[in-house]
Amino acid sequence: MEITKAILHILDREAGHLICSQAVLDLNEYAVKQYLEGVVKQLQKAEFKLGQLSEETLLYQKIKESDVSFEEKTADIAQDLFDSLAISEDAPSGDLLFFEGKDQKGPLFGIVKFNYKPSYTHFVDYQEDIMQNNIILNKTIFPSPTQRIEECLLVDQMTYQTQIVEKKYQFEGQKRFFITERWLKIDPTPTVTENLKIVKKAVKEISNKYNESEFVAFSQAQQAIFESIEEQGSLDNQRIAESVFETNLSAQNDYLDLVKQTRFSEEIPNNVPKYEKKYSKQKFKLTNGIELTIPVDVFKDKEIVEFINHPDGTLSVMIKNVEEVISKF
Repeated sequence: MEITKAILHILDREAGHLICSQAVLDLNEYAVKQYLEGVVKQLQKAEFKLGQLSEETLLYQKIKESDVSFEEKTADIAQDLFDSLAISEDAPSGDLLFFEGKDQKGPLFGIVKFNYKPSYTHFVDYQEDIMQNNIILNKTIFPSPTQRIEECLLVDQMTYQTQIVEKKYQFEGQKRFFITERWLKIDPTPTVTENLKIVKKAVKEISNKYNESEFVAFSQAQQAIFESIEEQGSLDNQRIAESVFETNLSAQNDYLDLVKQTRFSEEIPNNVPKYEKKYSKQKFKLTNGIELTIPVDVFKDKEIVEFINHPDGTLSVMIKNVEEVISKF
């Protein structure tokens, strides 16, 4: 991702003011360049919800306008956002970074909200012509450029598909997502993590229903997730069902029906390598305190690792054909 134009507007909720810049940021200025490079890195790591921007929203209309300057366009959007946030009881003040840029798919329009992080610093003051170095609390410090982004919105300017990271705030006594529920009225897909929680819950419920071993079901689900992401770049739910409940067609159908009742989405917006890495190893903690980490590509190879069930209900794990043991001390 590359940012080609950016501007910063100040959203001061405590004072009740929106202070809009009349000039764009100098992207070649050292501090600006360094900070925005950090922002881009965090955006590339972010876990997004996907949605579709409605043509009725002011945001859609302003992005589409070609005869209005970037400065004026973003000021109008900032005002619309500020008005929507105004009645929140607990939303913090912050700065709004608006930018135009591009990624591998094409042109982007983006908004990142930098919520202030109070921090202590020094302050040079004078008391009756005597200089005094004091300690003060600065309430308008930006988050670190290496910190995870809390709120942002990316809009594909070709399709008007949105990628969103957001927080819940209090509105009229109820906690609501600000960007999707309050401002843009978007019904987004869940994040990848939320989708995986749906899968895990459904696997647990159906495996218990059919008296399947829970740890085996989870292990097979994880392997199916890894293979699906690695080979297809998505979460193939049919593949998960068939892998977890291989010989039980009724369990497969029950699992698929259960997931259909949720908002599960197979799509992974970005960061496919992140999830490949996360699910490339099976991790087990045994009741005797032993912990095992097994690469998924050898998990089903009984010549390397075997789980043995005993008549008394206990379980043994046999590790085979080990040429050398290396301490990780």
